[in-house]
Amino acid sequence: VLFNGKTILKQFRSSLKNTNEDIHAKLMSYYSEAPEWWYTILFVFAFVVAALVCHFGELMPWYFLFLAVASAFLFLLPTGIVLVVTNQGIGLNVITEFIAGVAIPGDPLANVTLKTYGYITQAQALTLISDLKLGHYMKIPPRAMFITQLVGTIIAGIINYATADYLMTTIPNICTERNLRWTCPNANTFYSASIIWGAIGPVKMFGKGSTYSSLLYAFLIGALLPIPVWFLLRKFPNTTWLKHVHFPIMLSATAMMPPAPPGNYPSWLFIGFFFNFVLVRYAHSWWKRYAYVFSAAMDCGVAICGLVIFFALQNNDIEFPSWWGTGGDTGDGCPLSHANYSGILPSSRPIVSG
Repeated sequence: VLFNGKTILKQFRSSLKNTNEDIHAKLMSYYSEAPEWWYTILFVFAFVVAALVCHFGELMPWYFLFLAVASAFLFLLPTGIVLVVTNQGIGLNVITEFIAGVAIPGDPLANVTLKTYGYITQAQALTLISDLKLGHYMKIPPRAMFITQLVGTIIAGIINYATADYLMTTIPNICTERNLRWTCPNANTFYSASIIWGAIGPVKMFGKGSTYSSLLYAFLIGALLPIPVWFLLRKFPNTTWLKHVHFPIMLSATAMMPPAPPGNYPSWLFIGFFFNFVLVRYAHSWWKRYAYVFSAAMDCGVAICGLVIFFALQNNDIEFPSWWGTGGDTGDGCPLSHANYSGILPSSRPIVSG
């Protein structure tokens, strides 16, 4: 509101006038627009299916879907602005977990379900908007974009389910401590969150008199931190570095800490600093021309490498040598990561000396 309130209001008023002054909008006006009722029918159909799944699958009371969708809708605009400005998405996982823990206490399955329908709805909505924006710039017909997105989502859902089922049935001890190559950190974080926010609940975990009650002040601190920066920018508008102080991004960077292995953050920091500071300053022409393509190439390379490693090596019981670059003997580079407060390791996860 403070930083982008005027822009939001201006764009909202402009959208009501339906002007096509932008060159991209003028060119896209030659195509038939995807009608609103297409999206409406798709939303109603998806909502009804979700309600049936929640009810007959006994996941959670179906009417809590209204709460999940409302949460996604409420935070779509502010998180979308952050994504547009910084290219960093902020998820609603903690907020939806908190809401679910208060609304449906003591039920971890319902907590996970409401979290999924709230958090994933917002994330997928932003992804859809990003794809539609790309299609707008590439002059792809809106109706073709709609159909492509719908078909792609259906295909992706089937492939994801088939892949997960294949992995769960073919890899021994997957997602357990006995298989250090398939530890499933995101899934374990999802499970841990369901216990903290669902089984225990935020009232017991963070309520008055609890050990972690003071952590609730983080919500207030996070809401107030941008205000001093806004005042400083108004007082010192020519101070360049102040324009780059973005507390939502700074704080959201910690969101991946629970599942991320220790080596991820230094790698992200080094690559980000090198490409977005060193190259921008000393090789700007190269950065401007190749940085985006190079980033996409690295993403594709990791994905292809993962497939090759699994099907050509791990699927044939061929393992990489154990060294610090692959997590060492414990798989994550932290020999004591599973130790208790006294430093005692579980018998299923010993430290193997080289």
